[in-house]
Amino acid sequence: VEELGDTVVGLAVHEAARVTSAGHGGQVLVSQTAAHLAIPLPAGAGWRDLGEHWLKDVSEPVHLFQLTHPDLADTFPALRLRAATRNNLPQQPSSFVGRVREVETVTSLLEASRLVTVTGTGGVGKTRIALRVAADQMARFEDGVYLVDLAQVSDPGTVVAQFAGSMNLPEGTVRDLATAMVARRVLLVVDNCEHVVEAASEVATELMLRCPSVTLLATSREPLGVPGEAVWRVPPLTREDGRALLDARARSVKADFAVTERNRAAVDEVCDRLDAIPLALELAAARLTSLSVEQVAGRLDQRFRLLSGSTRGAMERHRTLQATVDWSYDLLDPGEQSLLRRLGVFVGGFTLEGAEAVAVEDDPLAVLELVDRLVVKSLVVADERDGSIRYRLLETIRQYALDRLAQTPDVKAARDAQLAWLVELAGSAESALWLGGDEALWLRRLDDEQGNIRSAFEWALSTEPGDAVSILFGVFIWLTARGRSREGLDWSRRLLSGSLQGADLALAQLLALCFESNTGPIDVSTIAATRRTAPLLSGSGRPWVEPMTNAYLAAWSYPVGDSDRAAAAIPDCERALEAVRPHGLLAVGLLLQPLVWVNLDAGKLDAARRWADEGMAAAAATGASYMESRMGLNRARVDVAAGDPEAAWSHAEHALITARATGETFVAIVATRLMARLAEAEGEHATARDLLTSILDPVAESQPAEVLEEVRADLRRCSELAAQTG
Repeated sequence: VEELGDTVVGLAVHEAARVTSAGHGGQVLVSQTAAHLAIPLPAGAGWRDLGEHWLKDVSEPVHLFQLTHPDLADTFPALRLRAATRNNLPQQPSSFVGRVREVETVTSLLEASRLVTVTGTGGVGKTRIALRVAADQMARFEDGVYLVDLAQVSDPGTVVAQFAGSMNLPEGTVRDLATAMVARRVLLVVDNCEHVVEAASEVATELMLRCPSVTLLATSREPLGVPGEAVWRVPPLTREDGRALLDARARSVKADFAVTERNRAAVDEVCDRLDAIPLALELAAARLTSLSVEQVAGRLDQRFRLLSGSTRGAMERHRTLQATVDWSYDLLDPGEQSLLRRLGVFVGGFTLEGAEAVAVEDDPLAVLELVDRLVVKSLVVADERDGSIRYRLLETIRQYALDRLAQTPDVKAARDAQLAWLVELAGSAESALWLGGDEALWLRRLDDEQGNIRSAFEWALSTEPGDAVSILFGVFIWLTARGRSREGLDWSRRLLSGSLQGADLALAQLLALCFESNTGPIDVSTIAATRRTAPLLSGSGRPWVEPMTNAYLAAWSYPVGDSDRAAAAIPDCERALEAVRPHGLLAVGLLLQPLVWVNLDAGKLDAARRWADEGMAAAAATGASYMESRMGLNRARVDVAAGDPEAAWSHAEHALITARATGETFVAIVATRLMARLAEAEGEHATARDLLTSILDPVAESQPAEVLEEVRADLRRCSELAAQTG
């Protein structure tokens, strides 16, 4: 909390206001933090646990308590909040039509089985039904309802990472994932399993065996084959629901469309001939801007003549959908066909700028017109969020577009164009995240593009490794801030296993060192390799990187506790700082961190405090939460060394709040452990116990085994002391 004139501001003030607005007259509400501080309570007073609640604009759920006392009113209406369920379910761009019985059936199956797989042909509506059921189930799953979209996954080896990323968990093995979720009551909607069915089955099996409170609702063209699985096949729409769907979608492209007695027979024929598959009906409705429903019915009769027989078996149903997509594709003009094919390279959606990058047309307005026409024809979906539009292809359409692209000589040009766009995007992210910019905006944007980042990185590895280095360097802070340093370390090592040379080699080695520092002890060989390649950084076109690297190498090149060598490293860090100052406050702030370390290790507390304060000021001035959390943590360490536990707690708590806001596991763990040590030193063993308990899962997910054992040992000690002292 900070004083500004005659008022105070800060996250705690904001949170207190939200807590206040949740209560009623005469009701005393506090957060768990405040309840811990209000010790001891007066005689007759106590706390009533009201559970965790989501407060507006507060990044984490807040545990609320009500003060009880004989002189206070005891009964109040429900809080002006609801115990919200965390979820990442997307808002649907169009209305949900029919499927009442189907939703009821899947809901009943979920109540009886922990794994329900919804199967059926592509485009039959598996995803829409699953998402609708999941949205209705939020009250049952207190720890969240999450969509795990495997449509983005092309490599079965990354299925586990997709599960973890969907829940903002650090990457790891399938066993790590199950360990992280063993006590969580969640519903996972695992969508589009068919192309990675074996990998999805492995994850589902592990979760079913080890996580008794986890429920899975999967969609796939075939069952997962997991013991205990309940399989339900989605039937086609009824004629009534098919008619209603065609009517609704037709009105979205032609406002005056209506099902009448005159055209009802043609509408019913369209529904019947397309097997009442929702995707096929939507494609048909898209043509009603230029054709009558009778004309559409006439074309379908000609197009599907060879497919009018038996539809037994998945292959026949797939061919029916293929014919529907072929028909729609054939009706596109050459420019629309070309763009649709090229849009297939995008994984997880794309922006208009991305479409412009891969399009053949040079005129942005021409590309916009093409995209708009594809949206109108239901081949591209436009999702609005925060006042902006992001586009995506339904997975069936994306695969179709890729297959068509592979039949042309454009496939390399399209992937190269996507790669060039991602390199440019990574460069802009690098400028903002390394040198100062709108950090929150860029972290969100890279979140949106993560599927494309991975796709472009993989393409670059085999075609332009230097571009892969540029992408990884540009997204380094994003990966770290989102708790994905292990993934970044893997990417770095894959780069280093290739034939990189010069500045690209040096940058890849630097990235490996930085990612390694966030995932465990740094291997001395990594430091040695980075020192060998550091002189090559001068050719990277980033003049601030080499001095910054030298400063970190100086800080990491002596044993902990060696004050003499720490003091000897101070001049190197100070020279690096002066070399970096012309490149902006954020670069300066990043370099101030090793300066704090070496001065602290050398026992120069005043200098360490001064550098930490300058770093915190730089973070505040640039709005860089990545640096803010780290410098707050460094300031807390200085406070501990200076014997000021109150200041240390304040700075560590601020670092923790900031790290949690971005999902940065490493800083959150270190800050929490520091706070636990401070609480234990003050005899607040119960507080220390609760703090250590809160990080057991993230420690187990992201840190080496020895760190986990240290936390467990501290937790056992604090728990025993808390029990002894009551």
